[in-house]
Amino acid sequence: MNIYACSQSTTMDDLPSDVILNIFERLPDSTDLANCRLTSHRFLSLSYRTSSISLKPHQKHHPVPFKTRVINLISLLAASLVSVSISGKGSGVVDTDEVDDLTDVSFLSAWLPLVGRQLGTLSIVNAPNKSPVGFSCALAVISDTCKNLDSLVIRNAWLSINGIMLMSKLTNLTLKFVRIDDEHLANFSAYFPSLKILNLIHITGLKEPKIHLMQLQICRFTGYPQSITIQAPNLEELKLRCMQPCFVILDCSSIHNLSISLAKASGISMITMPQNLRKLIIKSLDVPRLLPFFRGTKGLKTLELEVSPIMSWFDSYSVFSITDAFEIFENIDELIIGPVVWYLWHQSIPSCFTASEPISLSRLVVNLPPEDFNETNLMSIILKICAPSEVELRFFSDIEDMEKKDAVANFSNAFSGVRWSWSTSEKSSSEFFSRLWRGLGI
Repeated sequence: MNIYACSQSTTMDDLPSDVILNIFERLPDSTDLANCRLTSHRFLSLSYRTSSISLKPHQKHHPVPFKTRVINLISLLAASLVSVSISGKGSGVVDTDEVDDLTDVSFLSAWLPLVGRQLGTLSIVNAPNKSPVGFSCALAVISDTCKNLDSLVIRNAWLSINGIMLMSKLTNLTLKFVRIDDEHLANFSAYFPSLKILNLIHITGLKEPKIHLMQLQICRFTGYPQSITIQAPNLEELKLRCMQPCFVILDCSSIHNLSISLAKASGISMITMPQNLRKLIIKSLDVPRLLPFFRGTKGLKTLELEVSPIMSWFDSYSVFSITDAFEIFENIDELIIGPVVWYLWHQSIPSCFTASEPISLSRLVVNLPPEDFNETNLMSIILKICAPSEVELRFFSDIEDMEKKDAVANFSNAFSGVRWSWSTSEKSSSEFFSRLWRGLGI
């Protein structure tokens, strides 16, 4: 063995070119790439082969405006770029006042034609504190120059649908905190016929959107429409969150996972009852009214129930019990109970539950609110009704491990015929209390 050779350290220059390129493309801020270009002739040469860049403000009071820096760097690397991410959100020490609307047509037109032909992924994120002057025709520019685009993300913008051209290869579209000047999404399917993943999150400007996409497989929608229609025969997963639509029409016969969050709902119309529905999540003030709309889904295995508090929600909350769910879904294996539901049931045990034949449930998951974990009365009633083989207690992230273990030990001693376990939620107890206070109008 050559001891001398083994003692030599490896530098960046010793790495294969493919590895260095991989490092370049993983840099969280491609301004670092510009600095790397200055270190050696090899790095300068390799930088022209970089296929992915990410750009955001990184230095306060930079002598060159951010948009100019973006245009300059993309111009240098245009020949190899297939993925571009631009964000107006800098680090905590960066003043983003210099970064105005990144969906401005003149800005996009300065660099998109250089990379549009080969671009596969594009992400544009405005700083959240920026108020757009008006609706941008960014979608028209993107659709005209990026014929091979597969994935598009736009956040914090006002978008016009005027001038949009067919984007036949786009399969993944995310619009978040976006206002759209089309109340009904009338030509949405004509613009994006190949979409398989659609995320419309916190969208405003919509009144009665109609989403008709034949190839759609995953959809997330959060907004405030008067009504919504989704027709997608190949849709497998849907997460729908609205405030109080007059009606929701779903024609999604292939759906497997469905999450519906509605404050109140006049009705849900299932054009074709999904026979393959395996998981259903309902978050609403009106759970007992929503449950019957899914009668007939024989294959449902997992049901999650939660109350979504809104301002002064105690005035409109509809009390329901666990037996309401079991009367409709007789064959479920797993029941997940949200912390607000558990809290409300704990407050009203006598009136909230009725006698029922025991249901042999495989697994019960209880998201415990941050209160007295030693209370066993409610748990005793629940166990008699659903007779689970296993119970998982899920705690908020800021609950001490010792409290969790003591609670599990307490329940294990009280109900020895059940397997007990615990896990930790990503949310904190402060979020729970803020939801309750909001419901009380505090």
